[in-house]
Amino acid sequence: MFPVASVHEFLGYSPEDWVAIFTIIVMIAGGFQWVRKSSKKTIDNIEHNILGPIYDELSKLNHNMQVSNEQYERAQKRLEDGDKKFIRHDEQLKDHERRITTLERGNHK
Repeated sequence: MFPVASVHEFLGYSPEDWVAIFTIIVMIAGGFQWVRKSSKKTIDNIEHNILGPIYDELSKLNHNMQVSNEQYERAQKRLEDGDKKFIRHDEQLKDHERRITTLERGNHK
């Protein structure tokens, strides 16, 4: 009914089968280890040679954008100050024109 295992079998496998299974497991584990190490080297290489210069350039671009924004804000402030001066001078000019008109009317009487 049940096959009788020989003395040299364990869980239905002979010692040669167990050696083959163990060898396959070791080879697969070694393959995963090799893939992990080579992918780590590849990733490090990509980060150092490709992403590193990109990060450096992005950092420079970010700095330049900050400087540009500061310059824009200063220019905007000068423009607003200029607008205020223009409005003040315009009001002074209108006041002078009114005063001159009033003086001219006073001389004609």
